[in-house]
Amino acid sequence: MAFAMAGAFFGPHSFAALNNPASKLYVSDLKGQADMDTSDAVTTLTKKSVFNAQGSTVLTAKDSNDSMVYSNGSGIYLDADTRLDIKKFVQEPFTPNRYDLDMEPSVSQTLAYLSHGLIALCTSKLAAGSNMVYTTPQATLNIRGKKLVIETNDYETRVSILEGDVTVQASGSDAGQVLHGGQEVVVRSDATSQTSSIVHIGPIPDERKQFLSDRAAMACIARRTVYFEEVGRKNDAGDTTQEIQAAEVVPTDKPTDFTISPSQLPH
Repeated sequence: MAFAMAGAFFGPHSFAALNNPASKLYVSDLKGQADMDTSDAVTTLTKKSVFNAQGSTVLTAKDSNDSMVYSNGSGIYLDADTRLDIKKFVQEPFTPNRYDLDMEPSVSQTLAYLSHGLIALCTSKLAAGSNMVYTTPQATLNIRGKKLVIETNDYETRVSILEGDVTVQASGSDAGQVLHGGQEVVVRSDATSQTSSIVHIGPIPDERKQFLSDRAAMACIARRTVYFEEVGRKNDAGDTTQEIQAAEVVPTDKPTDFTISPSQLPH
């Protein structure tokens, strides 16, 4: 039910989907095993692989994790035993800028469903007109950035905002709750009414801050490893079409922005 409500967040902005190149996901880092499932096949992901994002389902195995980057510059980390369905991810044509990874290159629309597990997001500054909506069995999240962690199972969804703003709407509710950096919300299912409700809003507990920061850092590090560009390709008919390609960023200095406790991450 949460998924059905997500359409309310998408405005009238129109995308010429047939003319725009297919948006991509780049696998920045991978520990263990993760698979990508489409309507055609199931493919085992490998580090530095690139695939069409829209219509794909990413699943991580137990004791595994996966860090990826959308071609709009947003990083995502998937923890062990996580399933993410990317229902929609489209973006307008853009001019690449490898020197400014903090700005989204063009207007985009993202709609994804997290059925179970944990993901962390680290977004660029979204362009005006962009929409980023994630849904779970209990909630719909309208994300405006910039760092957050979403955990969900059949019983409840917990959203922790480390930086930025997110509107959280429980399934069966007509109103959303705006949360800011440093806050968390718990949305819980009600088996009797078959709806969900927000049962807790408050500051992120001190004992969870390192756990959450470590996972968000993995998403942030990932988005610094790649930039995307559009390249013209000639098809069999001789027509030129645009294709999004990933280009690895080779750092000149070792990153110093993030400190991660290895003991906090799955091996």
